[in-house]
Amino acid sequence: MNKAAGGALRRAEVLARRLISGPPLAYLLVFFVLPSLIMVFAAFRLPGDYGGLAPLVDENGALALTLENFTRFASDFVYTKVFLKSLLFAATTTFTCLLMAYPLAMLIAHSAKKYRDVLVLLVILPFWSNFLIRVYAWMIILGPQSALSRGLNGLLALFGIEPVTLLFSGFAVIVGLVYVHLPFMVLPL
Repeated sequence: MNKAAGGALRRAEVLARRLISGPPLAYLLVFFVLPSLIMVFAAFRLPGDYGGLAPLVDENGALALTLENFTRFASDFVYTKVFLKSLLFAATTTFTCLLMAYPLAMLIAHSAKKYRDVLVLLVILPFWSNFLIRVYAWMIILGPQSALSRGLNGLLALFGIEPVTLLFSGFAVIVGLVYVHLPFMVLPL
């Protein structure tokens, strides 16, 4: 093959790659990058009188950008508390998923071929049902009338400890988050 044909082939490959990667890149730009930039830009704007955002240019013609939103976030303990609690839940979920996913991934990787497919199927099986149905199932399992809750509270009563509520607690949030995100940790490992 001569140089001209090789160069044309390389240009065709580059063009094909660009055409193939174009739609996903456009999708990411429109539905991820652009909304993220809009949120960052909105963070520097004042709230409007009736909701929404105040005009970008004030009555004097100056840009109406401010750090007031960040000051309010840093000075109001409610925002800080919610932010730190979210970080704690995220870190706990990540660590718990890692502790559970790594041994499971090792088991899958080192199992015989005939069992490996079944184990991977068991990991991805929850994806076959709706997210809300899966979360609602956990609400039933952790609810106050569930066998788990009654058994735990009966056991605690034997030791003179007050009953606990599993549902709508930090524990329930972590259980739900770990259940939802565990397959996403197992499959890449």
